[in-house]
Amino acid sequence: MSIKSSWEIALERTKDVEPDRENIETNRLGTEGKKLVSRFLDDTEAVLQDQLDEFDATQRPGVRIGVHEALAANLNLPVDEMALRRNRRAAVGLTAIISDRKKLQMMTQQLEQFFTEYLQERNQVRETVDRQYQPRLQQKEEELARRTGQRVRIDPATDPEYVGLLRQQLVSLEDKYGTVLSQVKGEISEMFHRS
Repeated sequence: MSIKSSWEIALERTKDVEPDRENIETNRLGTEGKKLVSRFLDDTEAVLQDQLDEFDATQRPGVRIGVHEALAANLNLPVDEMALRRNRRAAVGLTAIISDRKKLQMMTQQLEQFFTEYLQERNQVRETVDRQYQPRLQQKEEELARRTGQRVRIDPATDPEYVGLLRQQLVSLEDKYGTVLSQVKGEISEMFHRS
């Protein structure tokens, strides 16, 4: 009697299993769509519709699904201007997969205002926390100076109390805006499936 390795046992159990070729092809095409979006977001000269048109008609639906998933994943609450530009680019990409251009244009304009408003409010939250925390930070610096005999500057980003306070405020803001963004993504998804 020989002892079989886990590998040998697994091979015996799966020897009659046939791969689902259709599912494998769908996944491959979805991955291709995600790659298109990655290149599209990085290259401002790229035209997503032209890239989609390179696939034949039988492959295009699978690629479009990957494009939709990737573009939706790239519509996020921005943390800075660079993220805001990436959101704009992702919104432009939606025109390649959604046929209701008029409604999409209206939604992307609203998204632009929404993201800009969020970014402004996020910056205001940070400034407010900075102002409110400044006296506490000065108190900590004075306390350290008394103990060490040297003047000390504390970077708020390294102070756990400050970081916790800022995170708490930002999470509250993200929850409020994130709910609306999820609803918008749902609408975009419905528009995609109707296209």
